[in-house]
Amino acid sequence: MASYDSDLQAAVDATSIAKASGETDLATYLRAQLADRDIETTDDAWVERMVQGIENDRNFMIDSEPSDYDSGS
Repeated sequence: MASYDSDLQAAVDATSIAKASGETDLATYLRAQLADRDIETTDDAWVERMVQGIENDRNFMIDSEPSDYDSGS
């Protein structure tokens, strides 16, 4: 099983909670959550995949990292 950065998962989890609370612009919300964690990405396709995952499953677990993501390791 692959493991991914916990900050990425935390941003997705927060976005899922926001969706349950009525947030409708999940892509913008997810980008804000990433920024709060000092994560920048221009990988729009990844953001859209995460939003789609959240739309389909409120307990969505990330299955990849943005193509331009640098975990610092």
